[in-house]
Amino acid sequence: MQRFGLRPGKPLFGTLPVPASKSHGQRALLIAALCREPVWIAGLPAQERCADDLRHARQWIENVGARVDAPLGTSLRVRGLAPGPMGGWRAAGELELGESGTLARLGTAAAALCARPGGEIRLVARGSLSRRTSPGLMEALRSAGVRMAFRGIPDGFTLSLWPIGPPSRIELWAPSSSQEVSGLLVAAAAWPDQIEILVHGTIPSEPYVSLTISTLLRFGVSVERRLESGRTAFLVRGPLRAPEGMLIVEPDASAAAVLLAAACISRGRIAVPGLGAGSLQGDVAMVEHLRAFGCDAGFDSEGMFGGGPVTRGAQIDASGTPDLAPLLAALAADAALRCGQWSRLLGLATLQGKESPRISVLSEALSLLGLDVRADESSLEIAPGSSCTGAVELDPRGDHRMVFAFALLGLLRDGVSVLDPECVAKSWPGFWDDMQRAGGSSLDG
Repeated sequence: MQRFGLRPGKPLFGTLPVPASKSHGQRALLIAALCREPVWIAGLPAQERCADDLRHARQWIENVGARVDAPLGTSLRVRGLAPGPMGGWRAAGELELGESGTLARLGTAAAALCARPGGEIRLVARGSLSRRTSPGLMEALRSAGVRMAFRGIPDGFTLSLWPIGPPSRIELWAPSSSQEVSGLLVAAAAWPDQIEILVHGTIPSEPYVSLTISTLLRFGVSVERRLESGRTAFLVRGPLRAPEGMLIVEPDASAAAVLLAAACISRGRIAVPGLGAGSLQGDVAMVEHLRAFGCDAGFDSEGMFGGGPVTRGAQIDASGTPDLAPLLAALAADAALRCGQWSRLLGLATLQGKESPRISVLSEALSLLGLDVRADESSLEIAPGSSCTGAVELDPRGDHRMVFAFALLGLLRDGVSVLDPECVAKSWPGFWDDMQRAGGSSLDG
């Protein structure tokens, strides 16, 4: 198996752009594919440089009948298929989801409620997604009248479904992912009549639901949110209308967070243009988290910036931004190894169901570095431990966000290599090149 990694060296400096947000980009593509008028989207990379998740989203909307072309270079024009008595998505053959949880949940909900009724839609999950489930979403769709036949694991994403028209109400119980809520919001927004979505229980990673709603508002959709006893009610009224001018996909705040954390651990300074405090993406909260570790971080007229060193441990609730947890674990390792400080990360209950069981994988990796790690189903505590100076190989279990975190651990001490380094193609194909462009020294196995 291929190995790669970074090693301690000079501080990382510079102003570096990051790829387009796959969270924002996938939402933009899927919503545009349900719109009545052509939609212009800017900010997405060319197909050959696209992250895997964005590439699968574009292929998906073309396979359900939307037309996508690029008459203005990197800008796309999407001509979608709005649902209705004689319209809606149609699909011949199988629809590939790749390993994208966002595409799986948003695509499943939209196909079930917005494709032409009567036909069969067949979905196929690959890799880690084939082992993941979405019981809340599947039960919500079944209760609304959608017939399903699972061809993989129960409540998984390799399945056949038979679309129906729009229900007046959909109920979702105990969501395991914010994407379940986002999927139902997008599907409901495609219809002109008001649809009520009742979500019983806490919504995980709520900032991603806000991202979905903000994007729908650009398409002229009305979304009213009411907090009731033990549940959240969303009143959604479409239809989707093309935004005036270009819909611009933001740079990826999750990728920006990796660069800022790398700058702090290496005791350098990196700025990422194009992301302000008013970004639609919740992961701009990385600025606050870096400050909690004593780093210098913030926003200026250009975008986000961060610099080191880490000077203390921190206690952080990551429930709203769980994708940042692996990076926070690397910062906590820095606080333990260099400052002798302990840290605690809370709100991690959704991590075990991601591309890898992330709490377990992080705990194993940090323990190999000699740190004292205590973990349960929703938290990690990281403290100084025994001295460990030998070479270690860290296995990300095919999870791109584990690779990002393990690369940062390599900045702390010599001899840290990462197995399967190319799985970063899911979200950031040029990650290793960009790290070296910032001044990182590579450890080539």
